[in-house]
Amino acid sequence: MNIFQLSRRQKLFAFILLVLGVFAVLYPSRPAAYTGYIAALVLIFFIGMQTNKIFAAIAGLLTISIGLVLRNFVKLEVSEKMIEATDKYNTFLSKYFWLLIIGGALIGFISGAIGEIIADDKTEPLTTKRLTMMAILVALSVIINTMRIGSISFGGFPIIYAGYFLGPVNGFLVGAVADVLGFIVRPSSFGFNPLFTLTSALTGLIPVIITKLLGEKYPQLNFWKVLVGIYTGQFITSVFLAPLFQMILFGQGFWLLVGKAAIKQVLSGPAYAFLTITINDSVSKVIKVDSKKLIKTEK
Repeated sequence: MNIFQLSRRQKLFAFILLVLGVFAVLYPSRPAAYTGYIAALVLIFFIGMQTNKIFAAIAGLLTISIGLVLRNFVKLEVSEKMIEATDKYNTFLSKYFWLLIIGGALIGFISGAIGEIIADDKTEPLTTKRLTMMAILVALSVIINTMRIGSISFGGFPIIYAGYFLGPVNGFLVGAVADVLGFIVRPSSFGFNPLFTLTSALTGLIPVIITKLLGEKYPQLNFWKVLVGIYTGQFITSVFLAPLFQMILFGQGFWLLVGKAAIKQVLSGPAYAFLTITINDSVSKVIKVDSKKLIKTEK
């Protein structure tokens, strides 16, 4: 399929959001100068949801790169209250120039993939059975995260398993709801931010997509292919996106956060894969799933 074979409405929508994204990067905004970059990522996400992953990745790359390049040629006039924040913003953009561009392209690719999956998803909508299973997995994730000790937690596992058991779209929804409820039950000192809800939602989406691309589908799951899917998803969300958002929002050291997250995921990845395979082997023997109504399978 031609990645640029989109309707006029889709192209116009993407162009408008791309331009708005460029201006968001270009001009610092209150309450923090970094808000502009965050706003651009949100706009790129909406481009992806309306187009496809390759087109959105290109749009994300162009949005951030054009905005950053124009900052070198456009003299911005800011109020005295914003001078200090703007100077810090400029230093931040110069230091992480290529990383920010990659982040924009990655958000575009991921959101485009989500849009494609939602468009192609033929599973029955949220039935009582599906909602019940989703609620159980959301509750498990929230409970595990609430009981965690420090940064040690396996709260991501129910979200990952939701993607394999209920399908990628439902895994995405379980991750999003679990993050919101988790914050209500155990608020973070940094406050609530939808960007971290996005990373939680992607935790339930990406692993199963990667595993499907490797030729596996529920309930026949291979440990090594599941492990590759989980590692891919966790490294995108926990090792790259979460540290990137923490750096942007709170000024924390990116590479230090990446190192800590990578060590944690290297250790937890095999455990998640083992639990997924083990529980799947037991559940698939007890619960007879109607593949046409509950789990989307390939024909």
